[in-house]
Amino acid sequence: MDKKHAFLQIALIFIFCVHYYHQLNKEETLISVHNNKLFLEEDFLIAVTSYNIQYGKGQDNRVDINRTIETLQSLDSDIISLQEVERNSLRSNFIDQVNVIAKELNMNAYFSPSLAYPGLYYGNAILTTFPIINEQTLTFSNRIETRTAIFVELQISDTHTIHIINTHLGLNREERSRAIEEINNKIKTIDGPIVLTGDLNSVPSQQEYHIWNDRLIKSNKGIPFQTYYSEDWQIDYIFHSSDFAVDEVSVVKSDASDHFPVTARMLLYQ
Repeated sequence: MDKKHAFLQIALIFIFCVHYYHQLNKEETLISVHNNKLFLEEDFLIAVTSYNIQYGKGQDNRVDINRTIETLQSLDSDIISLQEVERNSLRSNFIDQVNVIAKELNMNAYFSPSLAYPGLYYGNAILTTFPIINEQTLTFSNRIETRTAIFVELQISDTHTIHIINTHLGLNREERSRAIEEINNKIKTIDGPIVLTGDLNSVPSQQEYHIWNDRLIKSNKGIPFQTYYSEDWQIDYIFHSSDFAVDEVSVVKSDASDHFPVTARMLLYQ
C-alpha cells in the first residue's frame, strides 16, 4: 500500500471516529444511578439548588470539576439544576461532567445539550435523589446562540410527583422575552407542583419574567441576593408554585464558578 492510500485510510478512520463520538454525545442523556430512594414519608421538605457551574471553570480560570462537586456536596440538596455543564468536551478535558457529578452525589440525572458540536457538548442538567419518570427538552430558536429549557417529573412519594424546570436564557433581551413566553405556555399545560430554576441573565428590576406571576413565586421575593461574583446582580433564580412554602433560601459564595449557587428549602403542602 502506498503512502497516499495509507493516509486516505487513516483519514477515513479518523472521520468515522469523530462522527461516532459526536453521535454518542449529542443526544439527551438520562443517567440512573439508582431508583430506589426511600420516598418522602413524614414531612415533604425538599432542598433545591440552581447553579451555573461554568463547566467547572473557577474564578481563577482553572477548570476543576472536583471543586464544583465539593460545593454541591456542602449544600446537601435533593434536586440540583445545573447550567453550563458539559459532557466529553475539549475545554473541560473530555470529562463526562454529568456522569461524574451524578455518581459522586449518588443522584440520577437528565442532561440535554444546548450546543452540540464535535468537541463541545454543553447545556443544562437536573440531578436528583428521586426517580425521574418523565423528561423533555424545549429548544428556543435563537439567532445568537441556541438555548434550552429542560423539564422533568419526579416521583417523590408513592402518591406525589413534582415538576422541575431548568433553563439558561441568553444575553439578548428580545430572545429572552420569547423564551420566557414559550416557557410560560408550557407551564400552563403542567398539572401539579412546579419548581422553576435557572440562570435567566436578567436582574429583578427588569421584570422580564412577570408573566409567570400568575403561577409562580420567586423563592427569595423581597430579599436581595448576589449570584454573580463580579457584580451585585441576581441573575440566578428559584421559582415555585403555590403548592410550596419556602422555609429558607440562601446563596453560597463559592469560587468554583463565576456564579454562586442558590438553594431553597421548601415544604410541599400535602
